[in-house]
Amino acid sequence: MRKMIGGDWIAQEGHTTALKISVCRRCAARWFPPREVCSTCASHDLEQTTTGDRGVAYASTVVRVGAPPFRVPYVLSYVDIDGVRLLTHFDDVHAPAPGTPVRLTTGQLGSEGDTELWSHLVQPIAEEGTR
Repeated sequence: MRKMIGGDWIAQEGHTTALKISVCRRCAARWFPPREVCSTCASHDLEQTTTGDRGVAYASTVVRVGAPPFRVPYVLSYVDIDGVRLLTHFDDVHAPAPGTPVRLTTGQLGSEGDTELWSHLVQPIAEEGTR
């Protein structure tokens, strides 16, 4: 079984997962995936950096009828992490409420033939005192 993970946009060190992003030095806009030209001000003066692994759910939906090779049902969430908003899979079958704290990780989203399809996803962060 081969494992494919989403491009060069994910940084992993130990158990920590982060996103590689671009930050415009001219207007401070932040972009994921990273780019060479700022889509806000057209500057080429961009810094390549990585995010932290914590964020907040912005909006979510449960997908009950999906295209192969994804296993249904699955949850898609817009998540805000360090100034970028990304669409990601949520590692739970229940859609998180807006404002739910999440942690960025990676996981298998499906498979196609003998290839496992992996990408970034987020998990809910348990509140202190709960398990």
